[in-house]
Amino acid sequence: MSASHCSRRQFIGTALTTSVITIGGLVTPAFAAVESICRFTLVQSIALPIDSAHIKNDFERNLSRILQIIEKHATPYDWLAFDDAPLTGHAAGLLPATDVSLGDDDLKRLTSAALHHRCWISLGAVRRSYDSILVLSPQGQLFEWPMPPRHAPLPLTGRVPKRDLTLPIVVVDDRRIAVTPMDVTAKFSAECIDRGVDIMITMNSSSGCVTPPTTQVAPSLSMNVHAAAPWQPPGCDTRGLGRSRVLNVRGEVIAECPTADEHVLVLAGL
Repeated sequence: MSASHCSRRQFIGTALTTSVITIGGLVTPAFAAVESICRFTLVQSIALPIDSAHIKNDFERNLSRILQIIEKHATPYDWLAFDDAPLTGHAAGLLPATDVSLGDDDLKRLTSAALHHRCWISLGAVRRSYDSILVLSPQGQLFEWPMPPRHAPLPLTGRVPKRDLTLPIVVVDDRRIAVTPMDVTAKFSAECIDRGVDIMITMNSSSGCVTPPTTQVAPSLSMNVHAAAPWQPPGCDTRGLGRSRVLNVRGEVIAECPTADEHVLVLAGL
């Protein structure tokens, strides 16, 4: 579907197409032996633009869409991965960060959805006026980190917290899963690898982003979840968007979205 054909009201209720790809035989045996986390879902969605005259309503519209996607696609899967700006789109820098910040009540709706569906959910969002990485657990817990240093400027200019040594890594069934923006620096990627990351989920909503450089030691799986291609700020090149994909330890593409439009890619058989 194309966002250019959707009004604010029409956007809610639009379904995403789904494809399921079995990749169990294409990952390392050590990872393939883990059965508890076996079904990842890459959500390639669109955040419609937020009009400066309707910020509150438009933000609520995009949040409702995210919750709708979770409701439809979370069960029976184990992890839903969104891109780094599914609530605001990459053009959020045109608006005050405080106006598109995820509030406590908004966050409660997301954590409740994760708890209800017993599903991990990862996404990028504005939190307390700065870009954040959020991971919600099946127990309704929130893991939150500021976006790490990037090649490109952050799309938001709100307050930036002090950088600490905490990396966006969660441990699930003895496996380390890292969540990062696509244009994270090589140094940050190397830090994650040094920590023994098994899965790296990278998030991309900008055509200007680049894939992190290949290192000698790589995670068993690298999942690149993109925003869908149709909507971007005027003048942006959308060729780098869409076609979310999964790479193995050798950097080979072993699964890919069949379209650059809105789509849900389910990775089964791990």
